[in-house]
Amino acid sequence: MRQILFSLIVLIQTTNVFSSSPQAVRDRVWRKATYRGLTVGKSTRADMLRVLGKPLSSSPSADQHPPYPIIWNDYGRITGEVSGTLAVEVDRRNNRIVSISVSPDRMTKDEAIRLFGDNYLLMGYEFCKDLPPDAVVGPVYENPKSSQIDYLEYRSKGVAIHLDREGIVNAIYYVSGPIGLTSPAGCKKALDRHRKESKRK
Repeated sequence: MRQILFSLIVLIQTTNVFSSSPQAVRDRVWRKATYRGLTVGKSTRADMLRVLGKPLSSSPSADQHPPYPIIWNDYGRITGEVSGTLAVEVDRRNNRIVSISVSPDRMTKDEAIRLFGDNYLLMGYEFCKDLPPDAVVGPVYENPKSSQIDYLEYRSKGVAIHLDREGIVNAIYYVSGPIGLTSPAGCKKALDRHRKESKRK
């Protein structure tokens, strides 16, 4: 499930800027995350091995089309400030890290805020309509009023925290850019691309 959730996140990289004070704008612009010295979108597989060691297993991430370029590196359990499971996704076409995710053993929304700070954005997302019948997941777009998918976002840190309906953290994602479309207006183009990729299977 974690692989599927992140696969839909990395489908779309679209910058979103709000009209507000200069500081508020900076806080709401997505930047590349850094985790234990690894910068998503910049650090390489070699950097991953140097910092984290050899993963327990490596396999193609779920919900992607041939030739399955994104590799899911499972590091299993970690301890420390956040105890849980760690995974790193690497694009084997350029050997760059495209995501890092931590699934905590148990963390509430309030505990996440205490850990990452008060400078967050609570954002809802919805799946684009008219997904193909065989689609497992698809592109999503921002809708602050939606409760389909809820995230605590620390955009200036490149951190997106997925919450379940009870306010428990499912996963902490370290990303290099936006996790969805800024509006439903972009759904048609994203779905067209999704259909084209599906036909190549």
